[in-house]
Amino acid sequence: MSAPSVDGAPAPGDALGPYRIVRWLGRGGMGTVYEAVDTVLERRVALKLIVAAHSGDPAFRAGLVAEARAQAALDSPHIVQVFAHGEVDGRLYIASQLVPDGDLGAALRDHGPLPPHEAAEVVAQVADGLAEAHRSGLAHRDIKPANVLLRRRGPETVAYLADFGIATAAGDGSGVRTDLEAMGRLLAACLTGRTPYDGRPVPHVPRRLARVLEAALAGRLSAAELREELRAAAAASSYARGRRRASLLAALAGSAAAVVLFVAPVALPAGQGPEPEAGRAAAGGAVAPLARSLEQDAALDPTTAACTARALAGPRAEAGDSLADLPVDAVLTAAARCLWP
Repeated sequence: MSAPSVDGAPAPGDALGPYRIVRWLGRGGMGTVYEAVDTVLERRVALKLIVAAHSGDPAFRAGLVAEARAQAALDSPHIVQVFAHGEVDGRLYIASQLVPDGDLGAALRDHGPLPPHEAAEVVAQVADGLAEAHRSGLAHRDIKPANVLLRRRGPETVAYLADFGIATAAGDGSGVRTDLEAMGRLLAACLTGRTPYDGRPVPHVPRRLARVLEAALAGRLSAAELREELRAAAAASSYARGRRRASLLAALAGSAAAVVLFVAPVALPAGQGPEPEAGRAAAGGAVAPLARSLEQDAALDPTTAACTARALAGPRAEAGDSLADLPVDAVLTAAARCLWP
């Protein structure tokens, strides 16, 4: 990504003190963020350069130092680490941990809502970071998807709470309550893909997670309580999905002969096989009984059972191929693709 054309803005390759600019990452109300290399420690950082108008303001400078020190003192694997702050070439800066895979808001806009178990896991990580901030007497006050940064590690996602620019001392608790209600909206945004969350009901959520969401939106859970409730909900969801998968595998493996019985064509003498249209009709006739078997033996819902039956019967029949020799693995694969696309 290239930086917008701004007079005096650093370009890739420019040096600012010990930092070498790599690329522009984004701009906020307080400044511009770049990916840079710390040439002393030889590591990549996120370098926030504060807008020049604020650099001469003593109150702002004091606030920047307080922000950097407060965030640097927090001890959580889910808060962006601050490495350094200071002034270089007349510009105030904060150098912090580079989290490479964008922010949660962009992910939701680009890819839509997260599966419930993944939403619970991501928000639980953010709640872990927030619990540490609250324990240290700091209220974030700006929790939203854009301030949650993501790192992909294989199939796992690690979330980091970022941007403590308007954080304040917890004080009378109003800032903490603001944070907790914002965490409810963050969870709802993850489940709906709507950011900011617009208050409409969140459909198709497991019962346990729905109860956590209701309590979070009302601000009834502390950050630590929300973390634990979400982890429990995610674990329950993963357990249920694992049980459902195991049940499906066992049922399908045990009824492989029934699968063949339902979809095997009648043997005809050589040269007297059905025409393609007849083959397609036979496949269509096989879908309904196979779907019923999948509902009864594997406890699939009607939609998933029909999807699996169509995946098994349709394409192979259209190709003029027999399903009599279909391996069990093919049955399991078709069912898995319908259950977990």
